[in-house]
Amino acid sequence: MTQLPGSWHRARLHHAPASPWRNGGGVTHELAAEPADLWRWRASVARIERDGDFSHFEGVARQFAVVRGAGVHLHLRGQRVPALPRGPAVQFSGEEACRAELVDGPTLDFNLMTRQASAHLQRCTRAQTLAWRSGHIAGLYACEAAQLAHDCGRAEQLAPDEMLWTRSLPEGVWSISGNDALAFFIVIGRP
Repeated sequence: MTQLPGSWHRARLHHAPASPWRNGGGVTHELAAEPADLWRWRASVARIERDGDFSHFEGVARQFAVVRGAGVHLHLRGQRVPALPRGPAVQFSGEEACRAELVDGPTLDFNLMTRQASAHLQRCTRAQTLAWRSGHIAGLYACEAAQLAHDCGRAEQLAPDEMLWTRSLPEGVWSISGNDALAFFIVIGRP
């Protein structure tokens, strides 16, 4: 499926079914979750249609980044935290009360959630080398067209709203080129 070394999976936003939120404020498109029955990690894209509270996730670490739209202000710990286009990911606990206030209309947002794992979500707005270590879960979500490359000379193109991910990252130096992508790295078993 891919020319990159190792075993990679591709997920496309337009192929992921929409799950409406209980509060009616938006929908979530699950791109990957493992294991499927009670996931340790999950990557999804949500469309926030109106202001409202986020769902409560006991024991879950959350990372949130705006893909498209004017962004949101997250009300966390008595503070108003901006989550804006091309801005850094916002990290918070799924146990915390969190309310989203839209800046100017609906937004599309990437969410990385983990249980008993260490995870990092990084926005890439220029060509750069990724600080990934082999043997762990890694992936890239393309907000705009992007390319993931390995130092062996192989590369894979991603269209907007595609995600490429692997359960066990092969050794080597990994780099990204593109104007807006979200790279993630997960180590299972580290709180």
